[in-house]
Amino acid sequence: MILELEPPFLVIKPDLSEADFYRLAGEDSDWEYIDGRVVMHSPASSRHERLFRFFLTLFDYYLGKRGGAEVLGSRFPMRLDPAWSPEPDLLVVRDERRHLITKQRLEGPADMVVEIVSEADSHLIYREKLPRYRDAGIPEIWIVDPARGEVIADRTAGPGREQSARKSGRLASTVISGFWIDVGWLWHEGQEGEADLPPPHACLEEILGSGQQP
Repeated sequence: MILELEPPFLVIKPDLSEADFYRLAGEDSDWEYIDGRVVMHSPASSRHERLFRFFLTLFDYYLGKRGGAEVLGSRFPMRLDPAWSPEPDLLVVRDERRHLITKQRLEGPADMVVEIVSEADSHLIYREKLPRYRDAGIPEIWIVDPARGEVIADRTAGPGREQSARKSGRLASTVISGFWIDVGWLWHEGQEGEADLPPPHACLEEILGSGQQP
């Protein structure tokens, strides 16, 4: 009997070994390995996909112009330990650590990760993934939450960490020199409440033309 589920949903299968996860997972798999469990996500919403595409385009074009790091999209595991291979929506790896990118996964924590919160996975991101990312020492974490209309930036600061939440205004990266976004770009809504994001090339021109990190 096939169980039919209406999105949004998360399906969790416990007690799968890391070896079995990597043996079974393919390029089109919609699951990730979280604390020794396989977590399968429901299909992404149109809003999630538009935000993902917007961020990926900005990061990719900016790094293509300025260099210094590589950005990878979702469905690429970041192996933190034998029980954790999460797949952030975006991860950034500085040039000096590119050798950790293998054909199948990133061996160790990224320098920056971006997670876009969906209706089904907010608990997973805030209660499980964010604390684990902090423990792994990831220098910069952005949590983009459309429901709250804010971006949480969690970053290393001296011997500890600092966290801030922004609903508008410029948010500058501490990992990618000179890169920033205007958080207000993310929340403008067009017809039927759908995200009406500005053209990425126009935003990129503004970022590159700012001259310095705000």
